[in-house]
Amino acid sequence: MEAPKYLLHRTSLLESVAFVVAFSFLFLITYHPFSNTNWLGLKPDVLVPTILFYLCSVGILLISKAGLMLYQMRHTVSVRKYLFWFLGEFVVIAVVYLLFTQHWFESDIPITFRLVARASLCVGMILSIPYLIFGLLASNRAKTEEIDALKLSLKDQTAAQSTNLVHFYDFNGVLRISIEVEKIYYIASQDNYVEIRYEMGGKLLNYLLRCRTTRLEKQLESTPLVRCHRSYIVNVDNVTQFKREKANAFLVLSHPEAKRIPVSKSYYKTIAEKLDRTAS
Repeated sequence: MEAPKYLLHRTSLLESVAFVVAFSFLFLITYHPFSNTNWLGLKPDVLVPTILFYLCSVGILLISKAGLMLYQMRHTVSVRKYLFWFLGEFVVIAVVYLLFTQHWFESDIPITFRLVARASLCVGMILSIPYLIFGLLASNRAKTEEIDALKLSLKDQTAAQSTNLVHFYDFNGVLRISIEVEKIYYIASQDNYVEIRYEMGGKLLNYLLRCRTTRLEKQLESTPLVRCHRSYIVNVDNVTQFKREKANAFLVLSHPEAKRIPVSKSYYKTIAEKLDRTAS
């Protein structure tokens, strides 16, 4: 079974690191005063090793997330692989904690089962609890998105023969969602995912699809969805203004919840011509 896509999105991976750091500070405040199994804290005698351990741990997590982003560009990340990746983070950080413990506080004591157990308990609590919470939130977000997509598909099933439907396929060629072209506002890319922003019931919703923008761009050549930036495809039919501010150009969309979409120099002429043809 494939891991929830929101867990593998670049933004979510970075957010998970921030979530772990925030939780660990809460851990220091609430758990440390009642514990004799860890030395992490904000008191002067442990402040320096605590800061150094935090910096090392954040560095390990960031390197791990970068590696996961690169890995998933060529491979499907299953739940099992994701759990093993998490286990790898746990082992590396636990070893670092063990080395810090021995170096700063118990340098004369050899590494024993007691020290290993203490390191595992401390790191396990710091990592597993926030990851579990974040995983549940990501799973819930993905389920909500799938339900919204299903509602949209059911709503549009009477128009199944319409040529206005745009069909979106993932990396494996599986049809994930079909949306009427006029309801699509823009598509934003991030690594090997694209975020489709579309309107349903007056609200601007999003659908995360595992697909490259370059591949998607070819599928959309006969539609008003046009590449305007390295990271954006925009529906020119939903553009209300084409503005310039000094050296920057951007598009204003008709939906009040839609953000301004940047236009890069390499796509400026194409967008201008497309908007002129649309206006005429």
